[in-house]
Formats: sequence, structure tokens, C-alpha cells
Amino acid sequence: MKQIGYFVRFILLSLCLPGWPVALTGSAQAASAAAGNALLISDLHFDPLADPSLVKQLIEAPVGDWETVFSSSKQTGYAHAPQDANYPLIKSALSAAAAESSVDFVAGTGDYLRHNFEEAFLKAGGTSDEFTEFATKTALFVVRALQADFRVPVYFALGNDDSPCGDYRVDPGGPFLATLADSLEVLKNHPDAAADFRVGGFYELPHPTLADHEIVVLNTVLWSRSYAICGSDSGDAGKAEMQWLSWQLYRAKTCGKKVMLMMHIPPGIDSYKSAHAGAGKAATEFWQNQFFTQFLDLMKTYGATVQIALAGHTHMDDFRVLSPDGSASPIAFRITPAISPIFGNNPAFSVLQYQVSSGDVTDIATYYLNLAGGRSDPKWALEYRFSNVYGYSAFSAGNLQSLAAAIRSDPSVRHLFAGFYAACAPSPIKPDNWQFYACSETQFTSFDYASCLSTLQNAPAKSGQ
Repeated sequence: MKQIGYFVRFILLSLCLPGWPVALTGSAQAASAAAGNALLISDLHFDPLADPSLVKQLIEAPVGDWETVFSSSKQTGYAHAPQDANYPLIKSALSAAAAESSVDFVAGTGDYLRHNFEEAFLKAGGTSDEFTEFATKTALFVVRALQADFRVPVYFALGNDDSPCGDYRVDPGGPFLATLADSLEVLKNHPDAAADFRVGGFYELPHPTLADHEIVVLNTVLWSRSYAICGSDSGDAGKAEMQWLSWQLYRAKTCGKKVMLMMHIPPGIDSYKSAHAGAGKAATEFWQNQFFTQFLDLMKTYGATVQIALAGHTHMDDFRVLSPDGSASPIAFRITPAISPIFGNNPAFSVLQYQVSSGDVTDIATYYLNLAGGRSDPKWALEYRFSNVYGYSAFSAGNLQSLAAAIRSDPSVRHLFAGFYAACAPSPIKPDNWQFYACSETQFTSFDYASCLSTLQNAPAKSGQ
């Protein structure tokens, strides 16, 4: 709490003001020689239909020619809310991220395709028979763009919109996963990982720079409350994935390795839906109870093996701390904000800094494009650096527990967090609903979440609240 206090007064005066952004090139000078960097990017939700004049050409063209088609568009402005990301915004975001200090690898935490894709495709003149191929080409276009722009290992987790057969629908062992598996460069020379991806969209690979570290990429769509299979029943993919994760963690612990988890949908509570439902209503949980219970049991055993978990899905700049019962190590979840501005957020991505000696995450810097600021030609800029704003020397589970407590107890820290939540766009966190967002940071079940809300909502208001 005292650490945060040193920075609050200055940050409150300069939060998201025109003079606050710092040029992207400044981060390279601040990076430690003993540090590695990873790009965190999520929820791109690329909309290839944004320029209706191109749709027919895109349907007919192979994906290798799409860049040429998009380059011919007269649409040069960025998409704004309530739209998903158009080509100019995607190109701008990837260019800005690639211009940042060199990164060792890229972690893409899902949702590469636009919302309501098939419905929009049909309205744009496409047919149902053409949609599967068109959606597949869109996914391949995003995958290839990320791999070409960074030329470092790019790890892809699947999101709930990343399927040609519908939102939250997955076809285990189907042609979409097979096509993607053939296109992910990180899977080349790793036949076991490629086979796992083809089956269920999850895989494990060695860390690209750290010895005795692994990256385990989950498909948490299979554990979602909204999940549905879109092909013939091939068994319970969610249960199979949990068994697979149990083996990966057992093997890592036995071999003395650390694990970075990647996923799209984090466990816990959907704070936005719960806030809109209001007090007294059941909270909306992201995962099915059976899968969260099993995941929690695994974290009780392997919490010390998991170094950090990376997620997306909420489109906002957020975090979670999962604290298993007993003496098990807590797990830090970084939720990366979205490139798509559809929910009123500014587009944003982050650069994670880690120690090359241990893999510990020392800092996270977030960059944003201030579309909500009303400028005609906004530029990508540094929004904030975790260490500078909150005063912690590491993005660790323990420090996030302290930050969560400060958000609940200190109105000035809460104001900081709310200001960055939508990447300096108008925040959905308000003085009358902040408890719904604060409780989701540490409470993962409806019962615990309701207890937290009751405690915070019945607590005496503090000055500035």
C-alpha cells in the first residue's frame, strides 16, 4: 500500500491527459540488459468485411493475395466502437508493436476473427457455402500477418470467436484446426504439439529463450459455459484437455521446469455482465463448475510450477489472482486488453518484461491508440508501465494480491486502475459499481464473489469513494 502511495498523486494529475503518452522508443532505453521481452496481444477481431467493396474480391482470391486486395482499399481510417478492427487498424497495431523494442516471442491470447462473422458475411453478399472457407482464410491471414511482422516465435491460443461454425463452437479434430496447425510456425518440428492442436486446439512447447521453462497453450473455450461442439460427437474434449493439462504439469514439476500458461477465457467471474445484472443476481462464471474445480485442484498441487498465466477475452486491462486453499502458491493472471475497439475501449497491446535468469515477470508496459480522444490522427504511445504506476518491482501473484487489496481500500488507487481499465477510454468502472470489478480480481466462484460483494457494499464509504 505504501509503495503505491508514492506514485498516486503524480499519476492522478497526469492520467490519460494529452501530455501523458510517451514515445514507444523510450522503452528500449529503460529495458534491463538482463531482461527479455514478450509481446502480449489479444482480441484482434479482424473484420475483413469492413470495406464492402472488397468482399467479392476476397471471396474469390486466395489468402496469399489478400494483402494486395486490402492495399487497394480507399478505406484508410481506423474502425471505432462499436466496430471490430478493420485492416487499417490491424496494420497500424502490428506495425506499432513491431516497432517496439525487440521481443523474444509473441503471445496471442485469442479471438482473431470478428464478432457475428457469419451473419455479417451473409449480409455482405456471401453465401453459407462460402463462409467456412472465407472464415478460414481470415484466420490464416491474421496468423500469417503476425508471423511475418515479428519473425520470432508466435504462440496462438484460440478464442471463442475463432471457429467457422459459430461462437463458442469447436470442431475437435476438424479441418479448421488441421489447417491452422499446418500454418503455425511454432508447431513445425514439434509433431506431438501439432497433433494435440489438431485434436483440440491446445499444445505444449519449450520456452523459446529460457531453459527448463515451457509454454502450455490451453483451449479454454472447451471449458466455457457456452461451449458447444459443431461436428459429430467425438467425446468430451474438455475432460480430455484437463487430463492432458494434468500430465503436462506433472511432467514439468517432476523435471524441475516452470510453466507459462496461455489461454483466451480466464477462470472466474465475468465482472461486466455481473455488474450489469446488479446486486442480488447470480454472478456469471466463465467456466463450467466441473472444470474450474478440477483446475483449482491442479493449482493446489502445481501452483509453484506455474509462473504466470496469460489470458484475454474481456477486452480490458485487468488481472486475476487465484489463491488455492492451504499453502499452495497463488497464480497471477495477466488479462491483455483488446486491439478491437468494439466495446468502447481504446486499442492496446502490452510488452511483458522477464528476467532471463529466472523467467520472473518484472514489468508490463501497455501501449494504446487513443481513438476515444477525438483526435483526427491518433498515434500509438506508451500508456503506462506497471512498475512506475503501482510501485512494484515485479508482476507477481503476491504483488497483485496487494494491489487488489489497495483497489478495494484506497479510492485513489481504484481511480488509477479504473482509468487504465479501458486503455484510457471512458471506463465501465464507476463509483456505484466498482465492487463488481474489484471482487472479480480474487474471487472465482459465485459464492465467494457474492460474499465479497456483500462485504464491500456494506462497508462504510471512505473519503473520495
